[in-house]
Amino acid sequence: MKYVYDEVHGYIPLNDFERKVVDTPTFQRLRRIKQLAQAWFVYPGAVHTRFSHSLGVMHLMEKAVNKLSSKGFLKRDDLQLLKVAALLHDVGHTPYSHAIETFFRIKFGLKHEDLSAWIIIEDPYISSTLKEYGLDPYEVAAVIRGKHREASYNLLMSSDMDVDRLDYLLRDALHTGVKYGVIDLERIIQTLELDEEGNIAVPQKAVQAAESFYIARLHMYRSVYYHKTIASYQLLIQEIYKLMTETKETKELLKPFTDPEGLRKAIREGLLYLWDDFFIGGLMNVILNKKLGNEELRELIRLYLRRESYKALYEWIGFSNESPLNKEVIEELKDLVSSVSGGEEIKECIKLYVEIIPILSEGAEVRVLTNKGAIRINRYEGSIVKYLPESMGIIRLYALPICEQKVKALISKFLKH
Repeated sequence: MKYVYDEVHGYIPLNDFERKVVDTPTFQRLRRIKQLAQAWFVYPGAVHTRFSHSLGVMHLMEKAVNKLSSKGFLKRDDLQLLKVAALLHDVGHTPYSHAIETFFRIKFGLKHEDLSAWIIIEDPYISSTLKEYGLDPYEVAAVIRGKHREASYNLLMSSDMDVDRLDYLLRDALHTGVKYGVIDLERIIQTLELDEEGNIAVPQKAVQAAESFYIARLHMYRSVYYHKTIASYQLLIQEIYKLMTETKETKELLKPFTDPEGLRKAIREGLLYLWDDFFIGGLMNVILNKKLGNEELRELIRLYLRRESYKALYEWIGFSNESPLNKEVIEELKDLVSSVSGGEEIKECIKLYVEIIPILSEGAEVRVLTNKGAIRINRYEGSIVKYLPESMGIIRLYALPICEQKVKALISKFLKH
């Protein structure tokens, strides 16, 4: 066994198999991808990586499986499968995480879970290591995509209170300094159970620990994950990446990381490890230094490097058990957006940002074990989670400095209306 010291969990052991996976160039790429992408523009300490998070998720998966197998809920024989799935669950994250992932999702319908599956099955470094140690890459990918035949395996990896969320809440709270994400991790792990259908469950005595998790996640959504300034830099990077793919000479520099076909080719050739935060950041510097692309792209890069992003000039946040968004407001703001242009210099100077964030995931909620059977925590009378809204909605209107005054005047009329 080898040990890696982690700032959240202490020493994390790695056996020979796990260490060989970690040592692949493809996994080492995660050292060069920040966990919270642009959050360090607001919280300077948020420079931790997908690499440390992935090790933490693997560690928690081992603790959860050991606890559940000791109670007879899981077969310990599949411990290695679940640990490796946890280790590789984020291996397909794009540089700058959700900012560039959003570009690929909007334009091509491609999610990071799809990329992770391609990597596990087709990347020569990862797939050959899995096969060498007797694991089927397709089965590992099935756990990550939530399609394994054992429902409990999918839920340990992706549910309201899975090992992924248990790690990132604590890790992100530590590095941002935001205290709302602190949860009683040990209590949750020690009392973790499964109901008869394989759902994540806790006994009645541990309801408070589960409640604190839900409330912590809600506060972290507002304070970190959907913070208005952090979201603005994600919009800016997304627009920069889009323009890079549309300008001939910059697209050539960016290849093969411009579309799903190029990404899959890079995966099969073992070249995906080159695609990281450093690659994109360095390319932005080259574009400015060599005056590549068009002036719009170069000006957006200058704004990014000077920390002058889109500014939220209008914001609405609401909570609901149905749709939390006012559709009439959204349509009116869309009309406002279409009426504003930055001219020839910057066309996309105004952005409408609309998000619906689930606070409770239907079917994946934690269950509470009672003498009457397992009850979803949001239907359990003894829990305040019952009174939490199911989703949070955000509507924002962002503008770059070049058109800020024009947008402010229009918003003033909009608000009076």
